[in-house]
Amino acid sequence: MSLLLDFKGIIFDLDMTLVDTSSLLTMRDQRLWNQVYQNISKTKIYDGVLNLLDQLKDGVKAGIVTSSPRTYAERVIDYHGLNIQLLTAYHDTQKHKPHADPILDGISKLGLKPYEVISIGDEEKDIIASNNAGAKSVLVKWGNGGNNNYAANYHCESVDELKRILFEN
Repeated sequence: MSLLLDFKGIIFDLDMTLVDTSSLLTMRDQRLWNQVYQNISKTKIYDGVLNLLDQLKDGVKAGIVTSSPRTYAERVIDYHGLNIQLLTAYHDTQKHKPHADPILDGISKLGLKPYEVISIGDEEKDIIASNNAGAKSVLVKWGNGGNNNYAANYHCESVDELKRILFEN
């Protein structure tokens, strides 16, 4: 059964969930933000993500909740042309993932209740935050998720598998 039949909104993590930003990790860790911004063109959107977001346009609200700073997130989103209705970034909440506050902020911005939202991420902190917020959690394993089996409601190895879970009956 299609998971989206029971939900009105989806929240995505950004880095390593929608976009492969691994090429920027060392610069980000060193807080070399000017270099990070100059190298956003080295990031790569995962195959199938744009098609997935296009499929969601009708009837499902979508947003990004990231632990990244807003300026960085906006630049990555703009560079890749991601059509997203909302963004909750690192400085938008006092508490950060794995705390539920960022997910709850995103859910609130979507105008929905936690039980109406699917939250998708690649790290344990994404899953913990989603579960603590009361959203349905999906761990994607094409980014940092790898072989981990965090306590997500669903696990996906590929964007195609995520699409099947979301759309197929």
